[in-house]
Amino acid sequence: MPTEVIPIGPVFSMVQNVIYALPAVHCLLFSDGTAPTLQQSTTLAFTANVAMPLVNGQAEVSGGFIRQTTLATCNITLKRA
Repeated sequence: MPTEVIPIGPVFSMVQNVIYALPAVHCLLFSDGTAPTLQQSTTLAFTANVAMPLVNGQAEVSGGFIRQTTLATCNITLKRA
């Protein structure tokens, strides 16, 4: 199955433990409601990953892959930085 790219602009619903591709441009990720636990990796296999702490419900992202591991679904929005 191909990896879905998170679009810049519209609200996007991330499903728990599904790996998504991030756009190759610098963006701000905003989470609404309950803050999910996010992880980012440079590889699709997630062999090495780092936690992405949200500060005031947002984090800076650019390229690579992302997943959320705590909620069934969570809504995020990407905005160009």
